Amino acid sequence: MNSVLLDFFSDKKNKIEKLSIPYMGSKRAIASRIVDFILDKNPNCKYVYDLFGGGGSISFEFIQRNEIEKVYYNELNSGVFNLLKKIKNDGVTDDFYEWIDRENFHKLKNNNDWKGGLVKTCWSFGNNQKDYLFSEDNEKKKKLLHRVIVNKCLLSRDKFNKDYNLFIPDSLVLSEGTKNNRRLSIMRYIRNSVKERLDLQQLERLEQLERLERLEQLERLERLEQLQQLGISNLSYDQVKIETSIEETVIYLDPPYKDKNKYQLKINYDHLLEYINSSNYKVYVSSYEFDLPCVFEISKRCSFAPGCNNKVIEKLFCNKKGEL
Repeated sequence: MNSVLLDFFSDKKNKIEKLSIPYMGSKRAIASRIVDFILDKNPNCKYVYDLFGGGGSISFEFIQRNEIEKVYYNELNSGVFNLLKKIKNDGVTDDFYEWIDRENFHKLKNNNDWKGGLVKTCWSFGNNQKDYLFSEDNEKKKKLLHRVIVNKCLLSRDKFNKDYNLFIPDSLVLSEGTKNNRRLSIMRYIRNSVKERLDLQQLERLEQLERLERLEQLERLERLEQLQQLGISNLSYDQVKIETSIEETVIYLDPPYKDKNKYQLKINYDHLLEYINSSNYKVYVSSYEFDLPCVFEISKRCSFAPGCNNKVIEKLFCNKKGEL
């Protein structure tokens, strides 16, 4: 391959972003490998149906590939569906950045509107959709720094300075740059200030604050605004109408894994297998184990539990034995 073609493919690859809504069990880290495999085995593929869409990482990976004309994302959870619909129609607006305290989290987490979807995905511990993100002690600290960065609050800055014996200048707090740039600038200043005093214990505490997990999650959502060609629906997987050409269509399923779906609605796996076996389409299933031929394996870090660092083998199964 000549250098021009190499540059072309390198540039194309660099343009593909790893995108997802925060979601327990997300395939974000391995989405590109799954999509690469499926497209390699299905060179005529133009249409993809992601019927257990979840965080959308597979849909968002497919939609960025030039050979794909349309991706259909389906998610039964109405809150998550409406969150994606809101982002697609309106973008990430200022109300996405409002602080959600413990009380409001429990009031909103079961709502089916976009705010309920935002709360259950971005403000839950480990994205488990049921427990509040922060401990009571950390909630106060995180809220203070959130107000400094997001709301440019000088009173919160003053309290933060006092609590940590710092002096974050007005110029950083009142910066007209993006929230993310402001976050990076303020945290860089904090890091350097603490390092100068060699207070390693304090540095560790502040670096934990630096992550500002919820802001980082929202930044991922902002990048979804480009995905206007994505079809979305809020149905059971077996209610989605699939009418595109069999030769040009792939169905992808990432159902809740057995014994791992406490945060999701349970499904009838016998019915799911019957649905797959009765389909004329090529169907791929992500799981640890499934009653279909395994065609691909990927080693990854487990993401079903916060702080879990175990390696697991993700497998991809397929219903078309002679066409793998």
